[in-house]
Amino acid sequence: MATVRLSRVEQTERNRALVLSAARRVFIERGYHGATLEQIAEEAGFSKGVVYSQFESKADLFLALLEKRIEERARENEELIDGLSGEPGLAAMLERFTQISRATPEWGLLLSEFRVHAARNPELNRRYAAAHARTVERLGEVLETLYTRAGEKPPFPPPQLAEIVLAIGVGSELEQAANPDALEGALVAELLARVLLGDSHKTRRGK
Repeated sequence: MATVRLSRVEQTERNRALVLSAARRVFIERGYHGATLEQIAEEAGFSKGVVYSQFESKADLFLALLEKRIEERARENEELIDGLSGEPGLAAMLERFTQISRATPEWGLLLSEFRVHAARNPELNRRYAAAHARTVERLGEVLETLYTRAGEKPPFPPPQLAEIVLAIGVGSELEQAANPDALEGALVAELLARVLLGDSHKTRRGK
């Protein structure tokens, strides 16, 4: 069988994808500060020079990984609410949100570690803030779509709702890192439902 040779562009894209995949594994295992570009290169099966040909620094690599994660989650959310509106769509999103948080707590802790690190570096913080703004924007768009399809008005502007959802998610992940039994069961989902559904949720709960 003839070997298919990749073009230079295709090879570069392939190497980038392999480095990002390896970086995710190493970052999650060792944390942002514990990971090195040498470890990531070894995990990917490349020399350190190949990694540096794709990314200028560890921070650049992490931010690229974060951008990839943002786009993946945005697409997942859009697919999740396809054909849904109002409360059924919000309930589906809440369930998915809590599932991911519980299934991959390492990512949440890694992101919190990087956020604290970036906060002490103005330029890095600016770059992280720009990425985070896209997270808020994409989540806000999905939430707005659900309310609009149902002909309902959200209890807060969609971008603010997105910020609240993300803040609650981060806080719950940190609490559970200290105590795995903290906020167990449906407590986080219940809190988020109250935020997203407003007075209508409290009314239903009171019946």
